[in-house]
Amino acid sequence: MCKTGIILAGGKSSRMNEDKGLMLLNGRPMIQYVIDVLEKVIDQIIIISNNTDYEQFGHPVYSDLIKEKGPLAGIYTGLYYSTSEKNIVLSCDVPYVNEELISFLISEHQNHQITIPVKEDRTHQLIGIFSKSCEVNFSLSIEKNELKLMDAFKNLNLNIVNANHFDKQLFMNINSPSDIND
Repeated sequence: MCKTGIILAGGKSSRMNEDKGLMLLNGRPMIQYVIDVLEKVIDQIIIISNNTDYEQFGHPVYSDLIKEKGPLAGIYTGLYYSTSEKNIVLSCDVPYVNEELISFLISEHQNHQITIPVKEDRTHQLIGIFSKSCEVNFSLSIEKNELKLMDAFKNLNLNIVNANHFDKQLFMNINSPSDIND
């Protein structure tokens, strides 16, 4: 069972011109949707962000241990601070993710180091289950400046599970103001 949820909220949000996780979606910060889902299925949540405004949500907030290295550094930081073997990693900009999808990923994880979904031939690398054992490999990838997630995953026991039976909205990440208004 996963015990820690790691929310990545450290992106630059260059297309939003403001911090994505704090942007309001139907009157609530986007990250709150992710927190609400995680609180139903895990024991602890940590937020990875260089923005201390995330402390308002009542969960520990950690800055990237290695700056300016993208989502891989965020996942690495989350695994570093996690005390759990299995961790749910979600980006702060997937407000429609639900318990059923997370439970499905947990059930499919079994003895793998990483379990991520594929929907309509597109993998979703920031919605997944990550074992703490990935931490060392991710550190080495960052040292070599190999920052693409799928490249960092290649030497690990990766499980890509078919999630075509889930609604595509669950996988939608909000990248621009027009995504909120659609």
